[in-house]
Amino acid sequence: MSRPLVLLGGLLVSTVLLQSADLELPQLQAPAAAAETFKLPRPVPIRDINNNEQLLMGMDEGQLLISFPNMPGAEVIVPLDSDGLRLSVAVPDGYNDAVLAASRGDYGPIVQVLDPLAGPMMPFLRINARQTNLHPICLAYYKALVLGGQTDKAVQVSMKIPFESVSEDFSKLAEELLFDCIEQGRFPAVEGLLSRLMVSLPEDGFADIAFRAADALRTAGEHALSLKVYGTLVDSADTVLRQRSLLWAGYSSAVSGNPAQARDILGELDDLERGDENFVTYCLARGRTGLAEDNLREGLRYLSRAMVLTSVEASYKPELYYLLIRAYRGSGQEEASARLLREFEIFYPENPWLAKSRSESGETETERI
Repeated sequence: MSRPLVLLGGLLVSTVLLQSADLELPQLQAPAAAAETFKLPRPVPIRDINNNEQLLMGMDEGQLLISFPNMPGAEVIVPLDSDGLRLSVAVPDGYNDAVLAASRGDYGPIVQVLDPLAGPMMPFLRINARQTNLHPICLAYYKALVLGGQTDKAVQVSMKIPFESVSEDFSKLAEELLFDCIEQGRFPAVEGLLSRLMVSLPEDGFADIAFRAADALRTAGEHALSLKVYGTLVDSADTVLRQRSLLWAGYSSAVSGNPAQARDILGELDDLERGDENFVTYCLARGRTGLAEDNLREGLRYLSRAMVLTSVEASYKPELYYLLIRAYRGSGQEEASARLLREFEIFYPENPWLAKSRSESGETETERI
C-alpha cells in the first residue's frame, strides 16, 4: 500500500493509511462545563479603571455582575472582553509576609491568607491578565496548594481554572499535580485533571503531558486509564499524532493481557519502516504484542530495535529495559539478560521497573551487594 505525504511543521512526512474507522476505544470524558451564572459566597471589593470602589457579585451568563456600595440593589453586567475593563482587588492583610514564607518553602501561611479570596476568584481568570491583578494572586495560591501538598484542594481548584486563559505557569503546576496524584494512587483525580487539561490546552500541549502520564499510569498498573488517554488522542486531526496514539493503544492492550485487541488495533495501520516518524513506537507495540502472545522471537526482534533507537531520556525506556530482559530470560539467553540488567541498574537505579525485574529474577539485596 502506498503511503500519502502530509505537510507537518514544514516537513513532508510519510504516514500510514488508517484502514478502518470501526475501531472503538475508551476515551476521557469532557468535564462539566464551567458555570456561567453564579453568585460569590461574599461580594469582593474591587476598583475600576478610575479607582472607584465596586463590588464583584459573581457572573451572569459569563459576564461580570457588579454592584455599587452607594447604590444598594443596583447591579450592572460588564462583558469580560470590554476594552475599558479594569479589575483590581486588594491583597489581604499578611499577604507580603506569607509570600516571604512561601519563598522559603513554607506554603501554609499563603494558603491561609489567600483562601477566602483566590479560591472563589479562579473563574475570573478569564479576564485578560493586562486588565486585572488577579492572575499573580491566584497563581501564588495555586502554587502553594500544589507545592505545599494540599492535593485534594489543589485538584478542586484545578477544575475551576480556565487554563486556556492563563499563563503556562498554571499548566506546569497542574502537570506537577497530575504526576503527584499518579504517585499517590489518586486515579479518579488523575482522570479528572487529564479531562480538564484535554479541553483547555492546545492539542500538542495536552498530548505531550498525556503520553508521559500514560507511561506513569501503565507503570502503576492503571492500564484502563492509560488506554483512555490513547483512545482520546486517536481522534486527532493530526495524522502522525493519531497514528502514534493507535500504536500506544495497541501496546497498552497487550500490556493489559489482551493481545487480540492489540492485533485488531495494529491492524488499523500499515507496517512502518525505519524512516517513519513513529517507527520506534511501532516496534514497541509489535514487540509487546509478541510477548503477550508468547512469541518471544517477534518480541525480541522488535523490542531490540526499539532499545537501540530510544534515548535514555524517554519516559518509557525503563519499561523497555524490563521487557527486553524478560524476553531474554524467557528465551534462555541468561548472559544477555544479565548484561542488560547491569546496564539498567546504571541508568535507572531507583526505577520501579528495575525493582520488578530484580524480583522476577529472584535476585536478593545481598546478592546485588
